[in-house]
Amino acid sequence: MIAVVDTSAVLRMFIPDGPIPDGLEAFFRGVETGANLAIAPELLLVEALNVVVKKHRREELTTEEAESLMSLLRQMPIRYYGHLPYGSRACHLAIETGLSGYDAIFLALALDRGVPLFTADHQLEAVASRKGIGRPRG
Repeated sequence: MIAVVDTSAVLRMFIPDGPIPDGLEAFFRGVETGANLAIAPELLLVEALNVVVKKHRREELTTEEAESLMSLLRQMPIRYYGHLPYGSRACHLAIETGLSGYDAIFLALALDRGVPLFTADHQLEAVASRKGIGRPRG
C-alpha cells in the first residue's frame, strides 16, 4: 500500500502529544519490509523542524533530544516529493476548505497520487474524507 504521511502523524510516533493515528505503526512496519510505501512532500521535514524548535524553546526537549529527533526523522523510510508542483492545487484546496496551506500540500499530494492519507489533524482528516481520500485501511 502507498500512503501519504503528514507531519502530525509522523511526529506522534516520537512525541506523545496525543494518540498515534490508527494503523500508522503497522503501516511503517510494512514500509520496513517493502510491502508499503510512505510518501510525503519535503515540507514534512520543515514542519517537523519548526515543531522541534518550539518544543526546545519551551524546554520540552533538550538540545540533544531535538537534534536526535531531527536525525531520526531524516532517516525515516519516506519517499519525499518536492511541494512546488502542488502549490496551485493546494492554494485552491486551502481556499475552498479552510485548511492551512501546509495541510493542503499534503492533501494535494494524496489527491494527485490517489492514495490515502495518515494524519493526526482532525480537520485535515475530515476534508480528506470528503474528498474521497480516507484514512488507510489495514
